[in-house]
Amino acid sequence: MELIKIGKALKTHGFKGHLRIFIDEFYMDDFKAMKAIFIEQLPYFILAKDINSESQAIISLEDINSKERAFLLQGKDIYAKEEELSEILEEDPYKELIGYTMEDQQIGKIGEIVEILEMPQQYIAQILKEGKEILVPLNDTFIQKIDDRKKIVFTQLPEGLLDIF
Repeated sequence: MELIKIGKALKTHGFKGHLRIFIDEFYMDDFKAMKAIFIEQLPYFILAKDINSESQAIISLEDINSKERAFLLQGKDIYAKEEELSEILEEDPYKELIGYTMEDQQIGKIGEIVEILEMPQQYIAQILKEGKEILVPLNDTFIQKIDDRKKIVFTQLPEGLLDIF
């Protein structure tokens, strides 16, 4: 059984052991149907839930009937069984490119990728070259080939994209 992180216990709510929780909105529809969650690898049966936004809810768990017991769960990650989830969030698809060298078809060697930044619209490779930060959008249009053996990302960037550096 594989567990997938779907959220976090935020804080206690009231005096009867209720918890305010955050559930990633990608998993909220699945959470609505769940009868149990896992916190620190332990199963907790959900007795009641009040979903009050796209990503937060107040829940009551079996055997958690006081503020003190709920407090022990505060700040802990919440997991669900993989088979109970209809959509699994992907990990950063470009994370493995950290440490690779980026080479462009026209420009040549750009530099080593030191970080992958996740922006709302796309992923960005952060490259440091001669003390300057270069940000290059990562997408299937720009990336021509990835050589995992040589650790090189070959790109064809639009003309002028790197002119400001």
